[in-house]
Amino acid sequence: MRIDYQEYSRGAIKAEPESFWVGQWRIDYIAFGAPENRHKPPLVVIGGAFQNFTSYKYCVEHIYTDFPVVLVDLPSLGNNDQVSPDLGMEDLADLLHEFVVHMGLPTVHLMGLSLGSAIASTFAYKYPQLTGKMIVAGIVVRPRKSWRMLVEESVRVLDEGRMDEFSQAVVLYLVNYHRLKETGITPTARRLFYRQMKALSDNERERYKINGRRLLSVEGLLGYPECETLVTTGEFDSFTLPWENAAFAARCPNAQFALIKGADHLPQLEKREVSLELFLTFLRGAPLEQVDGITLFPRGSYEQLERRRSERLLPCNTRGHVTSESRIGDQFRFDQRVKVVDINFFGCLLKLENPGFSTAEHARDCTLHMSSPELKLELLVFQYEETGYLRCLFKHGNIREAERFAELLNDRQYFLEPRASGGNVHKIYG
Repeated sequence: MRIDYQEYSRGAIKAEPESFWVGQWRIDYIAFGAPENRHKPPLVVIGGAFQNFTSYKYCVEHIYTDFPVVLVDLPSLGNNDQVSPDLGMEDLADLLHEFVVHMGLPTVHLMGLSLGSAIASTFAYKYPQLTGKMIVAGIVVRPRKSWRMLVEESVRVLDEGRMDEFSQAVVLYLVNYHRLKETGITPTARRLFYRQMKALSDNERERYKINGRRLLSVEGLLGYPECETLVTTGEFDSFTLPWENAAFAARCPNAQFALIKGADHLPQLEKREVSLELFLTFLRGAPLEQVDGITLFPRGSYEQLERRRSERLLPCNTRGHVTSESRIGDQFRFDQRVKVVDINFFGCLLKLENPGFSTAEHARDCTLHMSSPELKLELLVFQYEETGYLRCLFKHGNIREAERFAELLNDRQYFLEPRASGGNVHKIYG
């Protein structure tokens, strides 16, 4: 069997895809190739959780004149509506391998963005003889605990049918609201993303839960590919942090690592021209230094990236209290005064007045109350120290309240930058 390339058009990318079956599993694909380039190894683009083939139209348009492009939706990914809860990342990589072999492709370049990055890297590691170059964006070596809690929380809220809260939370998790000025992600774009999430069908909701659990099942990557690799993300990515992407690049012997300036978790949408120029320059084998709008890091410097998502701030009024959502009679099961040591849009460090806390009982059901400014912030507690320190993430689930909180953080009447305080502050991880 040979892959059947077609010439690209915006109408063709919206057409029904071809399907290839491996046992009970269906792989959907569309293959584009200009006649003069069909002898070259194609770029195989692995669809992610929310992208359909039309999401990649600009990518195809930019790369098509140099390389064939094959868009692939594996089971439960992209628009492939097969429900496949038992398939893990390695299983999906093996299905992709079956597809590549049966299509008679001796070598392929790979692109995996966000969720697709783990599948691409697993394929490249297991099947180096079939892999040319690889591009990954939004990849992590080992998911951090705070990240896992966010994904778990989104799946739990969806399981409980709280669609409005789920939809707002996904937007707030994937869009860095602390850096909207720099990224330029407009209110219209954020509203459209929210509506897309709220309009998910029953099948799409089930597939979101499957993909969430796939991510949670990953304790670490199978291995690190030796092919030429480009690792990238937005400089303000708050979901898969720049240092996490850099940690993957550091373990790949032939990787280059670049951040896309002014971008967030989806740079191919937010800074499209820069991202696509970066991808094509890499595939052509040209120096990445010639691409404007990126920061290219030399090998050996990757581990030096800042780990925080944003600057810690010091509240002018450090007093607060933490309560649990659960009660015994009319009393909260947990109700303690705390000192707010430092805070940012994503989380905080708290110090209990009376140490003693159970992460088993209260890690997901606590709320921080502050009076000046008046704030009520739901918490995910991902670390407790016996000395009384709680390291927490905020469970943002309401866009309007999150926007108000972001505005308050910029008000020096309430919050100060650490340099102005002169004091020592603890580190917020995550």
